[in-house]
Parts: sequence; structure tokens; C-alpha cells
Amino acid sequence: MTRYRRLMVFSLLFVLAALLAFPLRGLVFNYLIAPLSFIWFYIVYYYHVIPQQFYWFFILLAAAYIAMGSFLESPFKRKREMLIRKQARGPVESLARWIKDSRRGVYSRWRVARSLGLMASGILEIRGGRTGRIRTLRGKDWNPPPGVQDYLETGLNGSFADYPLSVRNTPFDVDVEKVVAYLESQLEMNSGNNK
Repeated sequence: MTRYRRLMVFSLLFVLAALLAFPLRGLVFNYLIAPLSFIWFYIVYYYHVIPQQFYWFFILLAAAYIAMGSFLESPFKRKREMLIRKQARGPVESLARWIKDSRRGVYSRWRVARSLGLMASGILEIRGGRTGRIRTLRGKDWNPPPGVQDYLETGLNGSFADYPLSVRNTPFDVDVEKVVAYLESQLEMNSGNNK
């Protein structure tokens, strides 16, 4: 929605609210303001009627409970730890979730590009026998389709912070299936050379 259109919608809503405010003032008073003030009156009344010692007793009781809780094992802590253990994911499941979330923004697309760039770097390390991190993805029989090379290198060496929300076209806009298909073909080529 453009800024002009948004401004028009807000001004229309404001005018509509102003027109309805006068005829509905009695309804708002009877069904909203009066019941809320009645509830507030009773809250203040009971606050003043109950002796201060009662409040201090509950504050001291809560403080003692919190202090004892830090010394004793909490049954809720065990349940929380079990939930955290159940939610652990493997690398393939994490990558699948990142790919699913990649429509949300530049950061998620960069995470996918980063992990695929690391995979491409690993493929080239195996092929070239070099160790250490490869910054430039070049090697024997390495001819990616247009956009894939830039996608992988930007994911490997770049950052999502280089592409603010206002930037429409980023290197991460390449179809992930195309990149995965190319990496699979490179892995098949590696396994064929090892036989």
C-alpha cells in the first residue's frame, strides 16, 4: 500500500470515528466507562479496607518461595529441559526449515545461501585436495548456471546486512532448487571420479 493510499484510509477512518463519536457517546458511557469505573472503585475500596500487614505477609511469602526455589530443584525445569531436547534438529531438517522460511526476508535467504556456499566450498575442497576455507568458488569442472556462482559466493563471503530492506534485487533471489540441483550434479561428478 502506498503512503498516499494509507494516509487516505487513516483520514477516512478518523472522519468516520468523529462522526460516530457524538451519537454513540451514551452507549460508550453506559457499556464501557461506567462499568470500568465501577470496577476501579471496588479495587481501590478493597485495597484500602484490607490491612497493610496482609500485603506485607504475601510479599514476604512470595520472596521466601522465590528464595527456596533457587535452592531446591524445580519440577518445571525438568519438563522444560525435556521439551528443549525434543526440539533438537539435524542439519538437513534445519536447512529444510531455513528454505521454507526464506520467503520472510533477506536474513533467511542469506542463511540458506550461507549453508549452500559452505557445501560448495566443501565440494571444491574434496575435489582439489586443499584444506582450509575457500573464499572464491573456482575449480576444475566448476561451471554453475548464471546467478548461481554469485549466489554461493555472496552467501559464503557476504552478509545479510549488506542488503537492507529497501533493496529489491539481491543475489539471494536465485531459485534455491536451481542451486541445489547444481550442487547435486557436482556431488555426482565427485562420486563418479572416485570410482
